[in-house]
Amino acid sequence: MVKIMEKIDKIKVENLSCFYGGKLALEALNINVVKNEILTIIGPANSGKTSFLRTLNRMNDFDANYARKGAVYLDDENIFYMNPEKLRKRVGMLFAMPIPLPMSIYENIVYAPKRLGLVSKKSDMDDIVKEALQEASLWNEVKDRLNSSAMKMSGGQQQRLCIARILAIKPEVILFDEPSSGLDPISTAKVEESMIELKKKYTIVLVTNNVKQASRVGDRTAFFLMGKLIEVGKTGEIFVSPKEKQTGDYITGRFG
Repeated sequence: MVKIMEKIDKIKVENLSCFYGGKLALEALNINVVKNEILTIIGPANSGKTSFLRTLNRMNDFDANYARKGAVYLDDENIFYMNPEKLRKRVGMLFAMPIPLPMSIYENIVYAPKRLGLVSKKSDMDDIVKEALQEASLWNEVKDRLNSSAMKMSGGQQQRLCIARILAIKPEVILFDEPSSGLDPISTAKVEESMIELKKKYTIVLVTNNVKQASRVGDRTAFFLMGKLIEVGKTGEIFVSPKEKQTGDYITGRFG
């Protein structure tokens, strides 16, 4: 008999609304993110995708014009009552453009663990570097030049280095905000391969304007439009037989 794995919600969002200077950016959002899935978020510009993503680890709190209503739960704990730094250790975020630190590949990865007091012994740091680079599918490319500058890496390698930096602090959730927007097709494929491998251990939320990327890597896909969730479902179903006409129009390029 085949054992069916129970699906567990890692994140639950209840009636989340986001505002900037009083202007509504995201309206009464209700959505869940299942543990060890890749949830892809698609939609045209100004649909609330990035506002949603940045709310999940409270990056929006740095914006004085930002306000919110509703609740977001991480393992049944409301993130708005959590210490933001502790939250961001559990929920890491990768941005559109890679931003390596101006130091060696090795030091890029151990910087955060050392700063957070997670590691001090050289042997432990070595283990963290190797494991993080392996998980980011970068180890074989850089293992012989760990002490060279991260600034000399290609754009695709820098983006995977940034993934490794996140993995070094052992998060539970990884947020990807347009991670391939500045990359060539080969580098994009390597980032996507990394994401698919990473979901075995992590929960992933991917915001992308590339609907083909969403179809390739997403377990489920959500379509946002003008600050509202139009529909969410299994990626194959969303792309083959969406329930809402607006979703179909966007996927087929009729608008957006």
